[in-house]
Amino acid sequence: PLLDASGRVFAVLVGQPRDTRGWAMVNSEVQREFDEARASCDFKPASHRRGEYPLLNMGISYGGGQTRASNLSQPGKHRQATERLLANHSVQRLAGFQSAALKLFAPRLHQYYAEMLRTLCNHDPDLRPNFERSVFAAASANLGPRVVTYAHTDHLNLPSGWCAITAIGDFNPKQGGHLLLWDLNIMIEFPPGALILIPSAILRHSNTSIGEDERRYSFTQYSAGGLFRWVECGCRTQKQFTGEGGAYSITGQERWLRGVGMWSTMEELNTTA
Repeated sequence: PLLDASGRVFAVLVGQPRDTRGWAMVNSEVQREFDEARASCDFKPASHRRGEYPLLNMGISYGGGQTRASNLSQPGKHRQATERLLANHSVQRLAGFQSAALKLFAPRLHQYYAEMLRTLCNHDPDLRPNFERSVFAAASANLGPRVVTYAHTDHLNLPSGWCAITAIGDFNPKQGGHLLLWDLNIMIEFPPGALILIPSAILRHSNTSIGEDERRYSFTQYSAGGLFRWVECGCRTQKQFTGEGGAYSITGQERWLRGVGMWSTMEELNTTA
């Protein structure tokens, strides 16, 4: 775990499950599934603010022009590819492990995510979570075959929340694919199959290049900050909330402190270990 000045865990280099043989099979199958998804869709252009590679975003979101919390829309072929990925057992294992790791290292944050998603779906039965065993509202399949990201933050995610990132592929992690945390001046070895949890909304991050004949993909899960605001406003827009006489019970500063208060301390983790 990485600790802040107050001794709170703000990021975790989780690694992978002890079932190394089974997890290697998951890594291989997800590569095949991502290759098929990339080949079946039309990605033009494949360039975006995070890098030059194709990706599929899936799940529930709010923000970036959406007028209400809703499932991300997909054109025909992209929707079919997304549905195949969501139904794949190995992709489901990735998602379940990411959510379980969040619960292990930040149980209060995990509960906050779970309660938000439950409230959303109870209020609107048309909303469809990606996975039964995950508290994250959305996911991105970065389809490769050479995922190298620019330095960026995921500014629409919950600021005090964590993003789960699993590296997928066939590359030498000693020579490439490292995770860079620019604000901390840290470079982290990030091998295929490994999971890292970081507050991606506030930490600039990217990854280094890999060899010409190597392949790297990634699978991420996260929840948009707008979803938490939507729920706090009674599942309506902020404009509707304030227009109907609503007022927030805490300030933005208090909300931030409440958020980082959901991070665990090492003493807490050692007590529950």
